[in-house]
This record gives sequence, C-alpha cells and structure tokens, in this order.
Amino acid sequence: MKFLNGLEPQYDLTYSDVFMVPSRSSVGSRLAVDLSTNDGTGTTIPIVVANMTAVAGRRMAETIARRGGIAVIPQDIPIDVVAEVVDWVKKRDLVHDTPLTLTPHDTVGEALQLLPKRAHGAVIVVDWDNRPIGVVTDADCQGVDMYTQLSQVMSSELLTLPAGLEPRSAFDRLHDGRHRLAPIVDADGRLVG
Repeated sequence: MKFLNGLEPQYDLTYSDVFMVPSRSSVGSRLAVDLSTNDGTGTTIPIVVANMTAVAGRRMAETIARRGGIAVIPQDIPIDVVAEVVDWVKKRDLVHDTPLTLTPHDTVGEALQLLPKRAHGAVIVVDWDNRPIGVVTDADCQGVDMYTQLSQVMSSELLTLPAGLEPRSAFDRLHDGRHRLAPIVDADGRLVG
C-alpha cells in the first residue's frame, strides 16, 4: 500500500478515514492469486483474529497459527504477558495439538475442568517423566465421585504414534485401531502432542 503524494499520516487510520484508489496490477484475476503458505500446513486463506480480549488469547493464537493465521493480542494486555504468549505460541508444533495433561493422582474434577478445552475431549495422563500412561474422556468421568483419582478411571490401553509420522499414516493407524486420538511421543516415549 502507498499513500498518494508521498504523504504518510502520523496517526492510525480506519476504513472510514481513507479512500482506496484502484490501481493497475500484473495480476489478471483475483482467482490467480496464490495465498498458500510455504510452511507445509497447506493453508490457502489468510486468517486474522480480532484483538478482542474474549477472543484472541493464548489458545486462539496457538490454534490459528497452526492453520497459517495470526491472532492480534489485545492492547490492554501487559507487554510482558504478550511476550510470554508470543514465545509460547512460537514453540508449539505445527501439526500436533498441545496436549492437556494430568497425573494419575489428579482427580476426576480436575479432568472435567480441562476436557472442554479441546475439541477431541480427552486428557492424557502422564507419569513423572511425561510419558503417557492413560487417557481420560468425559465418558470415563460419568457417574464417578469428583475426588476419584484418574488412575481409577483412565483407559490405559493407549495407541501412541511417533513424532514425525506422516499425517496419512497417522490417520490410517487411528482408523485401523478405531481410535479418535493418539498421543504423539518422541524417541524416548515422552509426550510431545
């Protein structure tokens, strides 16, 4: 974008403040524009999340970044918190969702607080060395006292997938095993996604 007559305002502008002047372009059609990213995510449509406190938080920033978009952190958030969120988001995996984890000694009540935070509706139970040992879903928590430890209700028969596995192979393994999700583990068996 350029401003006419070489003038550049010293303040922010909105759509109400400007008039967009059509200009010649070498693009023959808007359908000929390729907006796909080069990071392997396959995203073709740019997404920007509004800087609203109720919308653009850490989780939204992570999710949208994974899909090639960007979240604008609200201006009323302290700068040190913004720096922490940006650093955290940049360390997330491009393919695997950041897992929700609890220990075998945590309670059903704690799991029920976390379960709605992911679309897959599962919490991975990990040991002291961050190795997955079970999974808890909403169905595991039904009809159980809120203070019951997860070791009593978790499913311990886990399908784990190695980090770096091709997405199609991962899908095939999930499908063949009739699983909705699987923890992703590194070469040492530690949870990564």
